[in-house]
Amino acid sequence: MSHRLQGTSTPGLSPRPTAEAFLEALQDRVYRSLGLTAEDCQARERIGQQTVLPERLRQKSVELAPPDFERYREALFEGLARDEEAPRPTRFERPHQYSILRDLKGAIERAAERLSFEVPVKPVIGTLPTRSLEPLMVPVPGSTDIVVVVDGSMLTYANLLSKAVAQALPFDGHETDDTAPLRLVDDWAARLDSSGEARTHFLDLMMAALEGRPAMAKPYLPDGRYEQISADLCESMELFVLAREYAHLIDGDYCVDRVRRRDVNGQAFETLAWTGEQELKADSLALLLLLAAANEQGASLSWAFWAVDVLLASFGILERAAWLSRGTVGQALPTPLPNVHDERRKVLRELLKHSDGGEQAVRFADALQPVLDHLEASLETHIYEERFGKVAVH
Repeated sequence: MSHRLQGTSTPGLSPRPTAEAFLEALQDRVYRSLGLTAEDCQARERIGQQTVLPERLRQKSVELAPPDFERYREALFEGLARDEEAPRPTRFERPHQYSILRDLKGAIERAAERLSFEVPVKPVIGTLPTRSLEPLMVPVPGSTDIVVVVDGSMLTYANLLSKAVAQALPFDGHETDDTAPLRLVDDWAARLDSSGEARTHFLDLMMAALEGRPAMAKPYLPDGRYEQISADLCESMELFVLAREYAHLIDGDYCVDRVRRRDVNGQAFETLAWTGEQELKADSLALLLLLAAANEQGASLSWAFWAVDVLLASFGILERAAWLSRGTVGQALPTPLPNVHDERRKVLRELLKHSDGGEQAVRFADALQPVLDHLEASLETHIYEERFGKVAVH
């Protein structure tokens, strides 16, 4: 029997789930308003692969010995083929992009099971160009089903952010054991981003994100020295973001009839809305889910927590940058808003300090704060130069 692909139905199979049909109808409305079809969405991923794959293979052909390169090449194309063949909830979901969401979903649900958390509703997860870096939870009318929509640019944001912060770190380049964690050089704080490439990539990402389009930042492949670290950071960021939605389900927040009207390119729909207290609780529960998933994979808890800390810090950096950008020459800067993301970081630190190995993870994140300070300073300097010229700012 053939597989059901991209949300299409096959004779003889059970009726299509209501949530999948709802998601596809919502995607159809939004993408049609943008002048795009499902086929256009698929074509965009193929175009992206045609841009990235040749460079990826060229890079690996230099880094790896010929037999290892052939194994890498074969595994890469086998993985892409599996993504293409795997069932997806709608015609709009792109194979490789959806494979990331599928893996994240599975990791979070296994983590919830290990922690004995009951997930009362298993959501359908899909993509929608919401221009938001955090997912939206959408109730399916006339049912108890839930759809979680993620802007694909969130995956791009996590990917580029993780590469920028990893690239800023001067790692010990003499590691011979591929399974051993990379070590920072002794005087790493004085040698941050010696090439300036991390600043350049971070600035490009932040400026694109300020325009609401992080996917417009220039893509690039990571240097082999920090490829694994950046991949681990990226996965932890993505896990945390999606785990927050599961936290709202586990805590029963979704049962409260509190909705907010959203609009994507003129197409309106309702999403569930959360209180500030619910958001902070979701952060805490999402961190527990992430650490359980990291533990299952044998990943470093310190690096996993730092990934979350970097992500939340970047949201704060974006808010401060947006505040700076609102000023004009000759006018006083507007009053900044309280930084809720710094508060979120503090809450998670307090939570982690009471867990096994948590103190070490917090100390690790605190020690790496110079990385974030360094990158934010480069962004602030750029905004002052671009928006205010040489006018003194008091």
